[in-house]
Amino acid sequence: MTSPTVPFPAASVSEWSAIRTTSASGLFAYRHMQAVDLLEFPDFGGGDMTAEQRRDALQNSVNFQKPLAALAIFLGVVALEDFVRDFGARLADNAQISHHFPALAELRSKPIARTADQAFKRLDTDPTGAIDPQAINELFQKSLNVEPISSTEFSRLRDLALIRHTVAHHAAMIRAVDVPRFQYYILRSGQAINPPSEFVRETLSYLYQTGRVIENCVRKRVFSAVIPSLGPEWWNARPPQLLELIAFFDYFGFIETAVGPVGHAEPGTLQHKRMKADAAHIKEKLTVRCLEMLRSDLAAKHEG
Repeated sequence: MTSPTVPFPAASVSEWSAIRTTSASGLFAYRHMQAVDLLEFPDFGGGDMTAEQRRDALQNSVNFQKPLAALAIFLGVVALEDFVRDFGARLADNAQISHHFPALAELRSKPIARTADQAFKRLDTDPTGAIDPQAINELFQKSLNVEPISSTEFSRLRDLALIRHTVAHHAAMIRAVDVPRFQYYILRSGQAINPPSEFVRETLSYLYQTGRVIENCVRKRVFSAVIPSLGPEWWNARPPQLLELIAFFDYFGFIETAVGPVGHAEPGTLQHKRMKADAAHIKEKLTVRCLEMLRSDLAAKHEG
């Protein structure tokens, strides 16, 4: 196991509590107080503060409202974990993709019979519920022959998973037993997970980009297997299975700006017809961008 080298920052916030968080009952009470305190934001509306001072105070108040910063990281890690779970299951349930990659069938959830007294247990299997980055790589290596996460990211992702566990189950306070388990961040026993908002934003961006790396790696692998079966000039022919795959991968994350009305409109009205026409126009523009990217990726692969 490698030694951590990156200090985990802590905001300069003092706190005094008469509750002993080292006991089970004390930790329970402390976590309850954390939840209640999140509903009590400070009032920065009055006084003689300038707009800039008020903005800075609001930004810094994130660290006074523990565990807001910790919860933000928690949500980011859970989002990545759930994305891997959902993405794997959807890949397995897609008939076209599974046709090219039969091993994906092992990622399909299977129902589990439960009795009435097992109401809180899972109702299906969770074959894609991996949270360790190496396990995620093994999952996709077995089913798609790709390993989307670089081994250089293992230590950071594992530490963030441990931080998520600490936020969820230990009031965002680092336990002594967990200190030696950290491989990327330097943390001390009893340290509150309460980093500055800039660090939280950077960490959330890192977690999101990790998910996009996984998605892009899988997408390229799938299309590399599907496109050769579509015949020549597939970009002009636009076979339905190609368009379905583009939609499955959510138009590769591209976004186009709506030029017409948005929101809700009653069917049959002029506004509804305009919205449908605009949606079709946007869908066509997104499809064209995806086809251009696929052709570019294919050309680069042949040149390589």
